[in-house]
Amino acid sequence: MEFAGFVPPDAFWAMNDELEERVRQGAGRLPLFRLVDWDGPLMLGSWQMDATEGGVVHGNAFPANPATDPLMEVVTTTRDPLEVVRNRWQAIAGPPKSLEEWQSQSAGFAAHTTEHLSAIVDGTPADFTLWNGTDYWFAAGRAGGYGIVIDARGHRSDTQAMELRQIPDVEPLLQARRAALKAARGEA
Repeated sequence: MEFAGFVPPDAFWAMNDELEERVRQGAGRLPLFRLVDWDGPLMLGSWQMDATEGGVVHGNAFPANPATDPLMEVVTTTRDPLEVVRNRWQAIAGPPKSLEEWQSQSAGFAAHTTEHLSAIVDGTPADFTLWNGTDYWFAAGRAGGYGIVIDARGHRSDTQAMELRQIPDVEPLLQARRAALKAARGEA
């Protein structure tokens, strides 16, 4: 995706207001989760307009140094979490330029070594699959009828169980996202 041009503040914030309202409406149907032991910033991450997928960014979504600043997104989905991981993994690999390249990327993902990772989601044990890369890691599992995917930078050296808890109120996530967008746009 390429960004071109400039959206005037009034138009940009009107679009953002619409997104926020859709998130408020969908948040009642799609629970959002956070890592219990995370003490850094949290904000709304990705959000599908039909409320089939939503994420909570742990860290600064617009970091000064994307290569080293910690960033993690906990995504809740109504889809198969394996499909979400595969799509995000292929996004890292870059868009394929041919059918053969797509097949090669798909084969690379299928051949990637996985590990078991235990989790506690709202007090209930859950099993996750961990894909551990050098520059990223993903974990995917199911809890409470939803798929949960963790998409993170770096290498996960800790194989201890992780604990996730549902976020009861989406408003602080929206406010944090709005503040980050203002700062990124130079309006803060």
